Amino acid sequence: MCKTVITTDSGCNPRNTDLMAPCVVIDSEENSYYDMVKISSDDIPAISNLEVFDRAFSGEKFHTSGPVIADYVTMMVPLLEEDNNIIHLATSSNVSAGSVNGSRVASDMLNDDYGDDRVTVIDTLAVGAGGTIINDYANDLVKRGISTKQIIDELKKVKEKIVNSYFISKVEGFVSSGRAPKIAVLSDKLSFRFRVDVNDKGKLVPHLPPLRGKIKDQAMKLIRTIVNKDNMHEFDPNYLTLLITKLEEINIDDIKNYLSDLKYFKNNLIEELKFYSAISSYGVIDQVGIALIKK
Repeated sequence: MCKTVITTDSGCNPRNTDLMAPCVVIDSEENSYYDMVKISSDDIPAISNLEVFDRAFSGEKFHTSGPVIADYVTMMVPLLEEDNNIIHLATSSNVSAGSVNGSRVASDMLNDDYGDDRVTVIDTLAVGAGGTIINDYANDLVKRGISTKQIIDELKKVKEKIVNSYFISKVEGFVSSGRAPKIAVLSDKLSFRFRVDVNDKGKLVPHLPPLRGKIKDQAMKLIRTIVNKDNMHEFDPNYLTLLITKLEEINIDDIKNYLSDLKYFKNNLIEELKFYSAISSYGVIDQVGIALIKK
């Protein structure tokens, strides 16, 4: 009987990179780098999250490209050879169409070679923290030993229950990449910031009204609005993801202590993760993402 393995790409921000197809980060001189890990090509070096962030924060412009098909194939073939079925969790097609399309091309090729339905691609309609939480959920289903088909069915249901929002202290990089509406750039010129949600179509959308006040207060207001003692029981206490880039004005311990004081979510869930370099390429020094699963 085949086992099930969950793979993903860096846009879903998995907790480890062992089963992750990296995106390609491209600098202002059109040099290409793999996002933290190297998969298939000796011609493309890996670049660290910190280096991408520091260069972007200094004003260098980066853009990104999804994994190449060879990266998916190189990652997946050894798993298939070991008699595993693969469920690949792809970054939302409305944030990175290339990630979904590339993984589907690879899955079609591999299913031709290894048998139908050995590789299944799910458009998670999630990104960052939302991708992390669905990846965690998927791996928990694998540990329970249920069938690949049952896992696929469960993931299609749970992806519609994910609440995923971000506090972004500077949105210019997201606007220039086409991942945020141009009106959002006003927040870089005025004394407010937008809460950015991932909607049910997997798109990044600003949430109105905007947040006002100091950056650290805006971030806490966002977290308190999303989850609090009045609504926390609407969420599954076994799943919470908190993602950050480098922080300057926001005290992440304040957010962690607030979540811990709710005494609802398991404490090990409240330890923050870092965004991978595809996100850090936008040069946002204060960025917090949170994701939860509705019951």
